[in-house]
Amino acid sequence: MQKQLSKKEFEEEYTLWIQSAAKDIAFALSQLNPHELRSIIARSEKYLSEPESVYSTDGLESVKKMAPENIILLSTDAVVFSQSIFFRMASVFDYAVALNRRYYLGSWYSIITFNRKYLEEASETMLRFTLEHELLQKEVYEENIRSEARKFTPEEKRRISDETLNKAMEKSGITREEIAAEKALMLRISHNSPLIPKPFAETALYWYIERHLEEFRHLGEPSITEKENELGKKLNADFKEWIDFSAGVYKLFMSEVKKELNYTDYGYA
Repeated sequence: MQKQLSKKEFEEEYTLWIQSAAKDIAFALSQLNPHELRSIIARSEKYLSEPESVYSTDGLESVKKMAPENIILLSTDAVVFSQSIFFRMASVFDYAVALNRRYYLGSWYSIITFNRKYLEEASETMLRFTLEHELLQKEVYEENIRSEARKFTPEEKRRISDETLNKAMEKSGITREEIAAEKALMLRISHNSPLIPKPFAETALYWYIERHLEEFRHLGEPSITEKENELGKKLNADFKEWIDFSAGVYKLFMSEVKKELNYTDYGYA
């Protein structure tokens, strides 16, 4: 059984990993032409100074007609990266052009975000497949909150991802060839987009929803039971304890990336 790390141990391990990840990502960025690189760094620095700017409501027309009405849809130029749940190697990342979360702010708010380039370039079948995958995973994690409210192990996360992936393929009607094309598109986008660590992506999303809460209040869903309501309050309090760390991790990540790139060579200190 995998040992549960303390908050302090997790922060120390994740900090070391993000410094290692910054070296690999800086190497990939160094292959871009100077104009592309400057654009990515400029957007990344804006995210650092204005975290809510990671997300917007632009370019969502293609996916709005497919999504349930109670979902908040947002878009971003960024691609989220995290430690891979499939390959336990420090230099292997999972990239995500879609992210779904459910936050408790008096009511429950379900959000799915999409990368804008993905929205522009993916076929309708690819979009339907990605949306179905996110919705199916959302169901599993929400059911866990209502029943056990426990953390899934990496092995369980892999199983959930695989099982919901197969179901999403069936529901969307996507072919194996289209799956391969979708993976290639996601990889290409990840090579030419700002990359943000998952904890910061979640924090920026929380701040965006909090800032625009009046706009989204009609999409909030009440707790089914008092137990779920109390759990929502606890999850919100627990999440807030990680916010400073998440923001600090992104600041460290950007500092390490620019240091590796010797970014002053591009005329931008």
